[in-house]
Amino acid sequence: MNDPRRIARLAGALWLVVIAVSVVAVLTQTGQPRLAFAATQLGGVCYLGVTVLLYELFKPLNTSLSLLAAVCGVAGVASGAASDVSASTAAQGFYVSMVFFGSQIVAVGYLITRSNLIPRVLGVLLVLGGSSYLVNSFTNFLSPTVGAHLAPFVIIVVEGSLTLWLLLKGVNAP
Repeated sequence: MNDPRRIARLAGALWLVVIAVSVVAVLTQTGQPRLAFAATQLGGVCYLGVTVLLYELFKPLNTSLSLLAAVCGVAGVASGAASDVSASTAAQGFYVSMVFFGSQIVAVGYLITRSNLIPRVLGVLLVLGGSSYLVNSFTNFLSPTVGAHLAPFVIIVVEGSLTLWLLLKGVNAP
């Protein structure tokens, strides 16, 4: 699969699945924790697919930064999967995974701003959104009471816009 448009659309479709199962996980976390756990694991597997596809898409632009983004994505999924959603430390595990995820999003956003594959404005939004994950996570590590009042950048605007773009438009032909 060497067609960048197919890679982008598949990444968008998988990211849409990740968003959908994340919503299911949040909605069922207290009433049906097993369903929430299963949804989280499915989302993790799909997100690994997104990570690999984004690596393939941006590898020609900057192999090292694309690899760093992919490694951060894998680390984020692994740290998120390792946290027990029913434990009192679940929030800390979430913030740890968001450090890796935020780092990946910043790197992918930067790659987008340097490419002609996707509109640069989406890259800028990703850099801002990923940065907000990092700020929110570290604020919660240092002062949970302050962190509780900080809301991350609107996920629908940042991740949703890239997901829809990849799914519907793909990328510009190189």
